[in-house]
Amino acid sequence: MSCKMQKDLSVFISQCDSTSKMSIPSIFSLFGDLASEHAPQIGLGFSTLAEKGLFWIAVRTKIKVHRRPEMTESFLANTWPEAPGRVRCVRYYTLTDINLNLIAEGKSEWAIVDLSTGRPHKLSEIYPEEMQHLTDTACDEPFNKIAENTDDAEKFAVYTVRSTDIDIGKHMNNAAYIRAVFGAFTCAELEAMDISDVEINFKAQCYEGDELAFYKRKCGDALEVIVLRPDGKCAATLRLA
Repeated sequence: MSCKMQKDLSVFISQCDSTSKMSIPSIFSLFGDLASEHAPQIGLGFSTLAEKGLFWIAVRTKIKVHRRPEMTESFLANTWPEAPGRVRCVRYYTLTDINLNLIAEGKSEWAIVDLSTGRPHKLSEIYPEEMQHLTDTACDEPFNKIAENTDDAEKFAVYTVRSTDIDIGKHMNNAAYIRAVFGAFTCAELEAMDISDVEINFKAQCYEGDELAFYKRKCGDALEVIVLRPDGKCAATLRLA
């Protein structure tokens, strides 16, 4: 069983921002879509896991954008998982242009949890034994540690979780966090920030109607964002650079 999926795609207008280029939130969403499409092909799709009382969750994701593709531009998308650990696995993504030059790359750390207990499930008990894993990697820089406290951070926005943010798990979709945080900045601010590296760590689930508080602080050349739930618990941390 091959563990890699490859697709020819093009940039839709709905994926573009004010610059007529594919937005970073759209790239993030595309990576999630690729994973969701590939998972059933390797026997780990939503329906298969649900029958066993299991569910995929994302722990953290890191993406690096070398350039943002133009509206209607054609590109090649690839995704593949590495050999799993005991309870976590890393999935890789790449986007390349028609000349195979790298456009963007990323990696996500995932886990499978038991729906009844919320505890991680051993991957060795669910992963196909015949899977042929690649040794190729992408986005090789290590994940960063982002402090969850807001002691030295400035509150800069609030966001109410909408019905359009909710996924099949009945909580805020992973991609919705990226859209909400990017949406808290103006077009001019985003252009000045010139973001090419994004990292997000998911800490706690959020639900429709929750009012989230966004805090930011400078950390070297990067901007760290902390997302707090109404109860003050950290929902996610991000690093934009």
